[in-house]
Amino acid sequence: MKTERSRRRDDQRSPARAKQTSSAGAGDNPSRLSSDGEPLRRKTAESGRSLSAPTALKTRTWILLLAAVFLALAGIVAWQYLGKKPAAAAQVWADGQLVETLDLSEDGEYRIETDRGWNLLTVSGGKVAVTAASCPDADCIRCGPQNSGPPIVCLPNRLSIQFSDPGTVDGVVR
Repeated sequence: MKTERSRRRDDQRSPARAKQTSSAGAGDNPSRLSSDGEPLRRKTAESGRSLSAPTALKTRTWILLLAAVFLALAGIVAWQYLGKKPAAAAQVWADGQLVETLDLSEDGEYRIETDRGWNLLTVSGGKVAVTAASCPDADCIRCGPQNSGPPIVCLPNRLSIQFSDPGTVDGVVR
């Protein structure tokens, strides 16, 4: 630790050091001083801009960029899930073959059996759900009742439920 006498001696030898200690006492951080001893937040004579402005500009740019990405993702999610029309039918596929087409306007229960296991499908209120399955992870049951969107898939039983509208055309090939 330096004594007061050694500090004064150092200040007399280095005028820049004396300027730093005198301006640092005014509440400035001494490590944030320029080479001439002035605080960095003060404006420079030649540019008239604050030296900390590029840091604020960078922060503001990142905030705007992240906000734009968030809004774009929110728009995609809203378009994907809120803009879908409910399907009129659901196709049940097992091992790549169409097993059954379910009319979503008629309530009922359907047991689909494959070589790998079974799934119990329930149609109620225009939606289809897997209510029971022989698979160990039961991810297909956690999907819940759906009538549009991505298919319900049970990977261990190789079962897929895809939503379709029987009266519409997916595409035309000429």
